Amino acid sequence: HSRLKQENLQLVHRANALEEQLKEQELRADQTLLEEIKKQRELLSKMEREKSIEIENLQARLQQLDDENSELRSCVPCLKANIERLE
Repeated sequence: HSRLKQENLQLVHRANALEEQLKEQELRADQTLLEEIKKQRELLSKMEREKSIEIENLQARLQQLDDENSELRSCVPCLKANIERLE
């Protein structure tokens, strides 16, 4: 009877130790998950900022090209008149 009590006590201690180990692993897993979520959010935020800057740059370039195009179109009648005069 004493031997069974001793074995039972050892098993209870072992079970408690395993439960504690499991809790620690779960806490580490949760912490790792939270860190990964934070990392992914920061990466997404960085990519969104870069995309926004790229869009702004492309819009500025488009405006510049539109302005150049308008300027060149305004020159066309004068150039046609010069060509006709030279012919």
